[in-house]
Amino acid sequence: MATFYDRFRECAERWPGNVALEIQGRERMESYTYAEVRRMAESIGRSLTENGFQRGARIAILAGNHPRWVAAYLGIIAAGCAALPLDTTLNTDQIAKLLEDSGSSLLFCDRKHLAVARAAARLPIVCTDAGDVASYVSTEKQPAVTPLDGILAAGPGDFIPRASSPDSLAAILYTSGTTADPKGVMLTHGNLMGEVEAVFHWADIGPNDAVLGVLPLFHVLSQMANLMLPLVNGARVVYLETLNTTELLRALVERKVTAFAVVPQFFYLIHERIFKQISQRGKLAQWAVRAMMVATHFSRRFGLNLGKILFRKIHNIFGDKMRYLVTGGSRFDPAIARDFYALGIDVLQAYGLTETTGAACASSPTNNVIGSVGPALTGVEIRIADPQTQEGCDQPVGEILIRGAIVMKGYWNRPDATAAALKDGWLYTGDLGHLDAGGNLFITGRTKEVIILSNGKNIHPEEVEAHYLKSPFIKEICVMGLDGGPGDPAASRLHAVVVPNFEVLRQRKIANAKEVLRFDIEGLSAQLPSTKRIGSYEIWQEDLPRTTTRKIKRFEVEKRVRAALATGSASAEVGAEQPLSADDLAWLDQPDVQRALQVIRGASRTKPEIVRPTDNLELDLGLDSMQRVELLVALEQ
Repeated sequence: MATFYDRFRECAERWPGNVALEIQGRERMESYTYAEVRRMAESIGRSLTENGFQRGARIAILAGNHPRWVAAYLGIIAAGCAALPLDTTLNTDQIAKLLEDSGSSLLFCDRKHLAVARAAARLPIVCTDAGDVASYVSTEKQPAVTPLDGILAAGPGDFIPRASSPDSLAAILYTSGTTADPKGVMLTHGNLMGEVEAVFHWADIGPNDAVLGVLPLFHVLSQMANLMLPLVNGARVVYLETLNTTELLRALVERKVTAFAVVPQFFYLIHERIFKQISQRGKLAQWAVRAMMVATHFSRRFGLNLGKILFRKIHNIFGDKMRYLVTGGSRFDPAIARDFYALGIDVLQAYGLTETTGAACASSPTNNVIGSVGPALTGVEIRIADPQTQEGCDQPVGEILIRGAIVMKGYWNRPDATAAALKDGWLYTGDLGHLDAGGNLFITGRTKEVIILSNGKNIHPEEVEAHYLKSPFIKEICVMGLDGGPGDPAASRLHAVVVPNFEVLRQRKIANAKEVLRFDIEGLSAQLPSTKRIGSYEIWQEDLPRTTTRKIKRFEVEKRVRAALATGSASAEVGAEQPLSADDLAWLDQPDVQRALQVIRGASRTKPEIVRPTDNLELDLGLDSMQRVELLVALEQ
């Protein structure tokens, strides 16, 4: 059986001069041909084999998206080793834990993450950035750093890629880096090729295509959509040096992108931008746009897409070459999907897990059933286990089981977790759903207590709760995911119910509990990746409801919170507002400050009457990580 690297090498021999990888900067563009990427990969493969790294050796990568990341990944698997892509948002302790758990023997990292790598690793490091890093010398506590430039300059020599069997390990992807017991998903060469074959039966990607890759390459969806699939059929991949909406939209047009896979959050931002501009034009314009959307929706029933004419400017946002717009990683709001469809734009959904090497289902390009993640890909089987009637759903709902070549080998050194997830060849996903008569899968919920936000991040609430419980003033905390609602799905966030430790507050003679809690929450939030910070919270006076075994009854807590939000009686607390001081008022009165605050107020999702000097971008103004980047760009402009 040919491996992924074999298929890539065939492309390099067939189209050596074609551009394989690009990275777009604000003022420059780097391009690498298939022949150049192959030379880079095999130079790394030669170095690994000559330095004694055996088959199956785990070699980690800690770096941002870049062609050198791809070259390292290709070189690792060409040498018969197993790649270990690491989440760049993890801290030193978390990185150290994963390196130790996996038994990694080498780490590739870029200059940006070099300090974290040197603090975490007790193993050799290769710096992937161009330029001299010879000043980094070994100390008793920290390993030496080797520049990748030297390895690439040495060339591939007479390196011959090691043959790999379908069952041999190609990569380990950790589903969580912060739990006490992290799980590494083992993906084999057979898994990678199973996913490649399945997706190529669904989409036609070839040498005339360009794929924009903005998702981080440590994510399984990004590895498949923005690395493996394009590079086995001669397509071009574009990465961004700086990730913000301005650069992203510029790349879609200028780089003539034909396929783009991203988390739902991006489409929410584009939807918000479109309809915000329409609302600013008045009631008549809004009515006209809705009338044209109705006409487009009706025309599409007969194979005619009026939206390409009526909404040409909106279509031009994605460039005139776009063929596939795909979203995955978390739930995509059907209301947003219907709006895009009525604008003449198809946003296809994909569903899968790290354990399925990426996509297991995907919406049909010719029959996009909105609200569904589509039917199973070729070679994949879907089954609903123990279906039960559920209120508000026409079809019986049960746990989604998946079988096929894409299903992982198991969890690294975790036979107990493997046995729980894999039974009789089926992967028990922990997701709930049902199938319609056409085989389209609908996701309705989860059996696990995992929160999936619109940015695709999987959040384990117990981890976040344990972190915030470091505050002596928090007795109990329950974290949940809150959607932004049909009109504002991008505002999905982590929300917490906090029960203060009144005994400690009394002992320390603290009267303003709200202010103290806010101070601790802000301080603890700064220690977490932005995706794991609570974006809002409320204070309860009474203890959280618990089972007889002392587990939080999360369903009851969430039901009460949602009911309060629906009636407008939620007791959300972000700290007591103090009167503005004379210094604050003087600062706010400055013309430049007023101009900046106008920009900030416009970006805020909470729309406060007054933006205060002490306001928190997350807790008070409701901005997530991507929205904070957008705000920074707006302020720079």
